[in-house]
Amino acid sequence: MNSDIRRPNHLRVLIIGAIVGFGIGAFLGVYRGLESSARTTAGEYSTSTAVGYLGLLGAIVVGLLAAGVSVLIETLSERRNR
Repeated sequence: MNSDIRRPNHLRVLIIGAIVGFGIGAFLGVYRGLESSARTTAGEYSTSTAVGYLGLLGAIVVGLLAAGVSVLIETLSERRNR
């Protein structure tokens, strides 16, 4: 096996994906809070709660997606270098 093959750092990819996902989710939560009051109804989450929930959901989804892509890239790279 060739020892000079670079392997992706899966933990770093997962953390960066989670940070990007949280940013996207937080943006969507803030954007949701900027809607006109005529479009919002009673009983909806506050803007800060929406930012938290959507940020956490985005962090989980994008983080796991990034980690999956990282593993896929490593697998394809190993197959190509055999």
